This record gives sequence, C-alpha cells and structure tokens, in this order.
Amino acid sequence: MKLSRVIEFIKLNTVLLKFYALFGYFCLLFYFLLHWKVSENYIARYLPEIMAESVAMVLKIVGISAHAVQQRVQLPGFSFTIIYHCAGIFGMMIYASAVIAYPARFIEKIYGLVVGIAGLYLINTVRMAALGIIGMKWRTHFDFYHEYLWQGIFIIFVIGFWMFWKEKMIRTPAQPIEPSTGTETV
Repeated sequence: MKLSRVIEFIKLNTVLLKFYALFGYFCLLFYFLLHWKVSENYIARYLPEIMAESVAMVLKIVGISAHAVQQRVQLPGFSFTIIYHCAGIFGMMIYASAVIAYPARFIEKIYGLVVGIAGLYLINTVRMAALGIIGMKWRTHFDFYHEYLWQGIFIIFVIGFWMFWKEKMIRTPAQPIEPSTGTETV
C-alpha cells in the first residue's frame, strides 16, 4: 500500500523532483569546479580583483575617494579586502544551477544566465560599496552588516532574479491545438 503511494507521488511530481535532482547536481558540480585547483587559481584571484575595481568605481560615482589595489578597496580612513567567498560567486552558482535545472528552452536559459549573473554581479558590487561606506562612517557596525544583513539581502536577490526570470523571461509553451472533429459551430 505504501509503495503504491510513493509511486503515485513520484508520478504526480516528476517535473518537480527532476528539477530538485538537477538543481542539486549542478550545485555540487559548480561547487567542485569552483574549488578545483585550476579554476580556483583563476577565479579566486581575478574575480576579487575585478570586484574591487568595480566597487571603487561605484564609490567614485557617488563622490567618495576610493581606489582598488589588487583585491583591496581603499577609502578615506577605511579599507577592506574582497575575498573569493565574498565576491558573490556562490550566489551566482546557486542562481545558475536553478536556471539550468529549470525546464525551459536553451535560449531562455542563456538569457537567464547572462541577465541574472550580470545583475547579481551589479547587486554584489553595490553591496560591497555600501559596506565600504558603512565601514568608513560606522566601523562598529561593519561586521553586522557584512555577515548578517547584506548576506540575507543578497540571498533574496538571488531568489528574486530567478523568480523574475522564471515568470517574465520564459514564454509559456503554446497551447496544443485540439484535433478538429468537423462539428464546430461558429
């Protein structure tokens, strides 16, 4: 009796279970690829440097004298180092896993990856710039904002970008045309 309920549950939820399985698979795959020594040497080194340059540029746009030196962002009276784990790569990895696992057309997945990862990079750049301002003006609050508040906000953006892609960027499949019986009335 219980086995038949399990089988029925699986039949009713095949698409959802396939999504969960693929999502988990791609999360693990990306995690191991990101920690593979060959890719880690490049991503762990260059992504924080690129992020530091972007953060310094955003801070300059809002009128704060800032500049990047490798992975370090220097502001008046405060500086911080952007490390690999804070560059947003794991949020992007989770987002990419969800997009790839979702049953959508290949081109829709490409659009979702490009728009989503670019958007998350931008959000993370703003996050880091805001943390720089917080560190510069309210140093005692920096750790709280860095470790708790902005981490949660970034996770909300990851989920939000995926939901936006899923709801707005994916065309619903066309309704199947019913075969004509020859008895329709107009």
